[in-house]
Amino acid sequence: MAYVLNEIVDVVKNGNDIDSTCEVVSKEISDKRLTFLQFVESMEDILTSTDKDIRLNGVKAFVAVLKKLPLDFFMPEELDYINQFLCERFIDHHSFVPIVLTGIEYTIQMKNITKQMIVRYFNTIMPHFHCQSQLQNDRYTFYCILQYIFLNRLDDLRFMGPDFLYCVISSMDGERDPNNLILLFRILPQFLSNFPLGHLAEETFDVIACYFPIDFYETEESKITRDELATNLSRCLTCVEEFADFCIPLALQKLEASLKVAKLDSLYLLKLCCENFDPVKIKNNIEEIWRILKMIIMTDSEDSANEVREAAIGVLTALLYSLTIIKGENEQEQLSNFLDIILKSSNRFLLDTQATLFIPSIKLLCSVGKTSNYACLKIANKVYLILLDKSDVSRTEIIRIIEAMGLITNMCIQMSTDLSSIPGLETRWEEICCYFLLYAQNELPEIKISALRALKISTKILTNSQRQNYYYILIQLIKSDTTDSIRKETLSCFKEVAKYFKEEVNKEIIQFNSNILNQSNDIILKSKWLNALCCLGNEEYFFTLISDSLSSNLSEKQAEIELTLKCLRDLVKNVENINLLHHFALNGGLLNFILTTWINGIKSCADFKIFRNEIILEDVSFVVNSIVKAINNSEQLRILNQFSEYFSDIMSTKINFKTLSDIEQGIHSYMVILLESILNSLNTNIKLNNVILLIENCIELSTYSNNSICSLSASRLTATLINKYIDGDENDFLIDKLKLNLENNLNLSNLYINNVIIQISWITKSLSLKGHKKMLQWIDWSLNLLADPLYGKIMTQCFKMLTQTDDRYLNKECFCSVKLLYRQRIFCYVIEPLISKYNTSPELIKENYLISILYQMDGNTYVTLSPYFSKILPLLLQLLSPEQVYVLQSLQTFRNLLESKTPVLEDYLQSFVPKLLNLSQSSKYMNIRIVALQCLYNCCDYSLIKLLPLKRQVISELTKCLDDKKRLVRKEVVRTKSRWLSIDVVNDDD
Repeated sequence: MAYVLNEIVDVVKNGNDIDSTCEVVSKEISDKRLTFLQFVESMEDILTSTDKDIRLNGVKAFVAVLKKLPLDFFMPEELDYINQFLCERFIDHHSFVPIVLTGIEYTIQMKNITKQMIVRYFNTIMPHFHCQSQLQNDRYTFYCILQYIFLNRLDDLRFMGPDFLYCVISSMDGERDPNNLILLFRILPQFLSNFPLGHLAEETFDVIACYFPIDFYETEESKITRDELATNLSRCLTCVEEFADFCIPLALQKLEASLKVAKLDSLYLLKLCCENFDPVKIKNNIEEIWRILKMIIMTDSEDSANEVREAAIGVLTALLYSLTIIKGENEQEQLSNFLDIILKSSNRFLLDTQATLFIPSIKLLCSVGKTSNYACLKIANKVYLILLDKSDVSRTEIIRIIEAMGLITNMCIQMSTDLSSIPGLETRWEEICCYFLLYAQNELPEIKISALRALKISTKILTNSQRQNYYYILIQLIKSDTTDSIRKETLSCFKEVAKYFKEEVNKEIIQFNSNILNQSNDIILKSKWLNALCCLGNEEYFFTLISDSLSSNLSEKQAEIELTLKCLRDLVKNVENINLLHHFALNGGLLNFILTTWINGIKSCADFKIFRNEIILEDVSFVVNSIVKAINNSEQLRILNQFSEYFSDIMSTKINFKTLSDIEQGIHSYMVILLESILNSLNTNIKLNNVILLIENCIELSTYSNNSICSLSASRLTATLINKYIDGDENDFLIDKLKLNLENNLNLSNLYINNVIIQISWITKSLSLKGHKKMLQWIDWSLNLLADPLYGKIMTQCFKMLTQTDDRYLNKECFCSVKLLYRQRIFCYVIEPLISKYNTSPELIKENYLISILYQMDGNTYVTLSPYFSKILPLLLQLLSPEQVYVLQSLQTFRNLLESKTPVLEDYLQSFVPKLLNLSQSSKYMNIRIVALQCLYNCCDYSLIKLLPLKRQVISELTKCLDDKKRLVRKEVVRTKSRWLSIDVVNDDD
């Protein structure tokens, strides 16, 4: 103990390594081998020294030890001593303030600190602390102290009244640091809403309001955003009722600003005013608020951009809610008068359907109508009657009228307003949906689409006779040859009507046309109906019908099977209701049917055009994999147990492919595709028997199968099994054994080399994803194989696979192990060997390393690339030539780097800009010319001083590109040239 105390005294006197020594002292105190009092007594000479610096070191040690002790360590009498000591040191010397603040921040959180101690702290701080003269970190510490007080001990300081409030607002007055401001803006509402403001309300508001609107420009290093600051500031300004008289005029004043961001901030603030302040306060400013909102919403100017207009409509909606609160539903005078003003302002646009603001006005009125039932009825009456009475209108007007009526109908449905209850529509309300039905049969696609959208909205309110007409229209549209847009809207309507009228849809549409689904020889027509039926996959009522229809069409001819699988593939890929996939997986369901059918077809060597068709097998594999991935563990286990026996030749018996007959080789090759579709997305909680044997058999099949899709499937399955199931030191021998076998296979006939290389690539990726300790050994092997003239070119695909992600294989959704930042780790390991080999290898194999470098760069950010960029850049520059084979890939890499504003490229602008200009003119490929121009466009993000020397040359060369024979290239030229022309008139941040 004495040794520790002597050491701390020596360390503090010297001022070196205080923190680590204090940590030892704190542990001694925590373990009761030393008391805090003994520690303080040992520091007496230091804490009372006449040398300010030594005293400061003593305080640092005192606080350092304090911070390492638990919050419940001290009794109240001990804390009282600490409290007095820190207060005395606070006024000792200004250099003591930062460390004492740290001590205060920690001690106020202690369990046994009393109200008197907290009051003593602030009685010391208030007269002696000028916050804005401190450093940023120290101001932040003080704000953290306030945060704790606001949240936990505010009642202790309430009696201090205006003095404490003044301390708070004066401490933040003039604060400019965004990190400090965001903290203040987050904690002030809690404080202000729970502390009396009294005569300081206006001064408090002014201190906060000086930041409105937020003037803050984000950088890449910013930890906070401008929107965060703006949102939290607005909440501060509207958190207490006393601010209403100051806040509403402020918001209205700033709305006159020309900057879009200032308008948006002001509108958001005004919306909060309507939501948070007494409605009477809002009522007093209603005329001025509407005057400004009308200017934004009802004028077609640059200031009334869609975003600003939407924000203004949001304010208007909040304002109307506020008015509803004032009068309630039974007394509508104030609300009615204001609605009359809005309708009068909108009237000229409602009468002119060709006006630019016709639809925006309708959307405005819909937002207004959703604030109360009274507003909804009043607006619906006005708009419906104007629109229904229009005649002799043009095609464009019809489209706009239909859209407008659809929006108003949607408003009424959302407000649960019966159309027959709308004044003036008691006898005409059915005309609205009849209008939609009439134009849904129009020959013009634009009108038809608009009417179908309106019908979808109106589905719930169609009468029985209207629905019968609607069903007829849908049947005709499903059967007919239409555009993709019309078909999309038709199926959307079909889904919507099936949601509300399931039995009618089943009877009137599906069963009525069941002969097409079951008996028609018209493949195209059958495809249309199957697609329509599949779009009902979110309704459980139709699950069995969908499953049965798909099953029956999977037993027909090849053409029917192909179209059915295509529908099924789209269905499982975009399914909205995951329960449909569970239905497919039921025992005896669609999944069972598909697997049984194809297993029997492959094993019986049935129709090769169906059961060994690569396109069909790919679709079958996709469907099975998607269903297995979506179901739970118990369902997966049931399916595995149910079908394991069919795959026993692969899963339980050692395969020697060369000794198999041709028939057996074919069966094994195609069965492994189905096996992969089951095992690929199997949860790792489900254990497999004979995994090592299965892996060895898959490698045997992947190596010797003559069918590329079978070989690829077996290779992927090998990689998946290794990733999921091969762990622990005891399985290292297997990885080594596989490597040895594959090395031997490389020496076999050239027929198998491609298969072996693909298998090596998949295993390498599998090991790399999970961070297996053998992964570097396989990566090294892959690097060495690049040097082989025979198969080095094929081996480059391994380095492509290592950077690419696949949404179907070896990912977390398939329950594979994927380590964070695995791509970056691989890149850092392989990039230097690749560059070194590229620089020293003969021309024959040089290209292999170059391709691998490009693949490795793809998908990695500049942060990863930067340490090696000086070595990579010369290679990229070398590739920026029209005669280079990999120029497009190099250009795309350049574009990605330029888009991310890679700093180091700025110093090489003069090297690559001429090359980009040359490519934009000389390349015979349109894609290369476009990407080169995009690179030149992104060059303008760099500093003006670097760009100006190049400007004349770039503009001159780009002018020549304006005659390019391809329109897309010319479009890119104009965009790029315009940006280069404007670089010297834009303010340069640098």
